[in-house]
Amino acid sequence: MKPVILSEKPLIRAYNCDCMDLMAGNGDGFWDLAITDPPYGLQKSGNLSRMNSAGKLANRVINTRSCEFDLMPPGEEYFTALFRTSENQIIWGGNYFNLPPTRGIICWDKEQPWPNFSAWEMAWTSFDYPSKLFRFNNKGFRGEGKSIHPTQKPVALYLWLLTNYAKPGDTILDTHGGSFSSAIACWKMNYNLDIVELDSEYFEAACSRFERETRQGSMFTENLKRVE
Repeated sequence: MKPVILSEKPLIRAYNCDCMDLMAGNGDGFWDLAITDPPYGLQKSGNLSRMNSAGKLANRVINTRSCEFDLMPPGEEYFTALFRTSENQIIWGGNYFNLPPTRGIICWDKEQPWPNFSAWEMAWTSFDYPSKLFRFNNKGFRGEGKSIHPTQKPVALYLWLLTNYAKPGDTILDTHGGSFSSAIACWKMNYNLDIVELDSEYFEAACSRFERETRQGSMFTENLKRVE
């Protein structure tokens, strides 16, 4: 399988394929850290809560295509491959899977007061650290642009994860890339990354988002250099 090279320095390779195929082709401990957000299998009905334009709660039925990604949560073979090919793991939605006990859980406090929205989200980690809390209001992602994926997470979250859990020189794996927020964060913090997205439409949209947002970042940095 041939990747799309999103960035050469840091090296960020994007794969439009099944993550199981990528992991099968690599050796034990190939990646230092896997940060993943696999489907939980909760959206089979297609019902999701959203805010309407007036900022009030509204129930909206999203089309079948937009929630197809969540119909098949990974099985035991996925976690076996993930633990084999990565030294450490951060797995969002770890409470939905049969994972080993850990004290190093992460809580993302979304700062959402509405009763039919998840107030927080959990990640399981392989780290023997005290549990950590990240507070960030994900409504609108604070200027990160329009959401391109139903479960899109903010770049700020991945920047925090890399700051607290990755070491300089680590290679990162994201098996369920979605909107490529993790790729943008790795680019900003100079981490090499292999990122996978199975759905071709989400893959193309995410690649375009990466190019757009990193180009804007490069222009901003270049303008700072000129000022100096």
